[in-house]
Amino acid sequence: MADEDEEEEEDESDDGDDAEDMSDDVGGVEDDYAADGDAPYGELPASSTASSAPSKLNVPTPNPTQAPTPATASPSQAPTPDPYFTHIDPRLEHQAYKDVQQRLEEMHREKVTKVMKDWSDLEERYQDMRSSDPKAAEDFKKRMTQRFQKTVQALEEEGDAEKHQLVAMHQQRVMAHINERKKEAMGCYTQALNDNPPNTHRVQKCLQKLLRSLHKDRHHTISHYRHLLTSSFEQAEREKTLTLEHLTNIDKMVNQSLQMLDRFPDLRTKIGQLMEDYIQALRSKDETPGSLLAMTRDAEAAILDKYRADVAAKQEERERQRQLEKQRKEQRKKERVELREEKQRVEATLDGHDKFDPETMEDEHMGVTATSSPVAVLHHEEVARVAHAQTHAVSHGEPTFSVRREVYHRESKSVYFTLAFAGIALMAAVIVGIAVLRRRSARSPHNQVGRLWLRLSIWNICLSYITRCPVCGKISHFSGDA
Repeated sequence: MADEDEEEEEDESDDGDDAEDMSDDVGGVEDDYAADGDAPYGELPASSTASSAPSKLNVPTPNPTQAPTPATASPSQAPTPDPYFTHIDPRLEHQAYKDVQQRLEEMHREKVTKVMKDWSDLEERYQDMRSSDPKAAEDFKKRMTQRFQKTVQALEEEGDAEKHQLVAMHQQRVMAHINERKKEAMGCYTQALNDNPPNTHRVQKCLQKLLRSLHKDRHHTISHYRHLLTSSFEQAEREKTLTLEHLTNIDKMVNQSLQMLDRFPDLRTKIGQLMEDYIQALRSKDETPGSLLAMTRDAEAAILDKYRADVAAKQEERERQRQLEKQRKEQRKKERVELREEKQRVEATLDGHDKFDPETMEDEHMGVTATSSPVAVLHHEEVARVAHAQTHAVSHGEPTFSVRREVYHRESKSVYFTLAFAGIALMAAVIVGIAVLRRRSARSPHNQVGRLWLRLSIWNICLSYITRCPVCGKISHFSGDA
């Protein structure tokens, strides 16, 4: 679809230039359907033209070879042909082709829906018959299934035939319009050269129009070949030779058109090199490598081989991805089966453990203790073994206990760490709280006044016990006994 849109824009611009620069040309014919990817190369043979006539392309025509069924009952009157087969407009061919494709798809979908509805009715009838006569119901179901399969196959074949007929008519119209453009461009070019004296500007415009129409034919042919490579690789291989021949003929026509300028040396000098550059510019739009721009048979064959190699590489990559996806699905399926078997085995083992007699298990436990006591007298240290390595048939037969034990051990460790961290945090909070309270109490004004009063009282008491001797002047403590 990207190629179609690009070619639509190119056609519109090309036709606009032709209408502006050349008064005797057909102006503004939009060939916006030339690169739809389904076009053939060259002119269609007479058989293709006859087979694509509107009288033979009534799309809704049912397949007469199939047995009538409730889903494909023939209508009482002939279906009305689609407007696409009765109206032709080259300017709207591309859009008309897309519209008729959509209409055909909707009609095919309606037929399939009707078939499925009839099948649902038959299924209900089968259920009713099954309750009364199972044998007759099975015979009825078998016959209806066969008819249903034939009906679906007939619908698919009918849809494919309609698509092929539609493509054939569309290609016929496309090639007819391309050939008409080439004919008009060649007439304009020869008439411009026959003027006396020839007008350089007119000759240049007519030659450009001819080169564009030839390039349109070439681009259309390559697009059709690439479409065949993606849709039907075998058919593309069968038509490769004819495609190469048609591309070679187009290159010959381009060379002959340039050689016609040799009769007019002045024109050749003025526009010869310009036209050769114009051809290269047109071909570069097709994403053709620079080394393959030469207009030779080998270059055209190399281009076709390049497209073939690209498509083959993409198909190989898709096949490789499909194989990888298939392997992944098989691996996942195998893993699911193994898990299911493991689950069944575990359930069977657990069921077997539940059936043991408690007294028997107690006796076995006592036996194990009696046999293990001499080993304890010899003072041999027992090596602790993990659960999955022990061979006790009762309590250590399931390897999954080891996994659960490790999980619980890890969980218990995490709980211990959490409790320790919480205790440390709580102690830190208590210490910080005590420090803050002491600091606040130290800064309280009431506490400061009390401390000052206490200090003054102590000082007064001390002064009351100290006296100075009136004779020698020495300070002595006052004593109550003195």
